[in-house]
Amino acid sequence: MSLPTKAQKWIRDGFLISTDKKLLSIPAINSAFDQEFVYWTRAVPHEILQQVIDNSFCFGLYKTAKEITSADGTEPASTVTHTEAADNLEQIGFARLVTDNLTFAYLTDLYVLPRYQGLGVGGWLIDCVDELLSSLPYLRWAMLRTSKVKSKESYEKRLGMSILSSEISQGAVIMGKKGKAGRT
Repeated sequence: MSLPTKAQKWIRDGFLISTDKKLLSIPAINSAFDQEFVYWTRAVPHEILQQVIDNSFCFGLYKTAKEITSADGTEPASTVTHTEAADNLEQIGFARLVTDNLTFAYLTDLYVLPRYQGLGVGGWLIDCVDELLSSLPYLRWAMLRTSKVKSKESYEKRLGMSILSSEISQGAVIMGKKGKAGRT
């Protein structure tokens, strides 16, 4: 069992998280990469970012222009088409796994635009990443690097990660957790 090849989606309170790469906005991601709150990187040429996305497992976080519901308006819709996305979604966050889709995953480039921080959508994005990682029976390790105390605490709480290494001079930590197939 590997990370799903079919796009996964989660809908909540006017927000959508999807692993459908066709919904991702290269300009929106690059714009975020050029902001101070995304302190670890900067924008790259669009064709380079497209290659990065093509070679990664990605999660897009979107604000919907209107609530996505079923035909009778009572339940969240089970599908979101690319056309609906183009018309109704604003990309407000992103997360990326550098992975072989089976045994190892490195979480990187996770962000939520500042005006949407504090609403719980960042934690929800981490929970969606964890849901898919936890389903991998042959996962050996999931890892990441962060230098923000609040992020470190979220990764400990939501992903069950712990500090593996510290880069004291930079204030950064490498975090990880063993998967079901990891050895001591």
